[in-house]
Amino acid sequence: MPIKRFADTLLEKGEYAAYMELLANSFNISTVDRLMCRYTVNVSWDGDLYDCDFNSALQMGSKGVGQVGNLNIWQIESLTGLKGGYIRTEKHCFGCTAGSGSSCSGALT
Repeated sequence: MPIKRFADTLLEKGEYAAYMELLANSFNISTVDRLMCRYTVNVSWDGDLYDCDFNSALQMGSKGVGQVGNLNIWQIESLTGLKGGYIRTEKHCFGCTAGSGSSCSGALT
């Protein structure tokens, strides 16, 4: 996944743009229904909620409907409290939708 140290390495080598282009050009719509972020929640040590492990690493917290800040486990009665919210996405999300999907649901070959 092109985040943190891996993204830094790609940038240092001048390969980030080409890598991101490969991921974007390898987008596969059939991976979307099986994405980890659609069916699981990542909970940090302090109770903050994230749509996936990668968003957790990037401090991109989950948002509820009308939520101003990031959601915390103590703000919801149950996980059904997440329904109607949206999944936060960024460029790194192409990593889970490229080719057959990533470890979220397959592999780019």
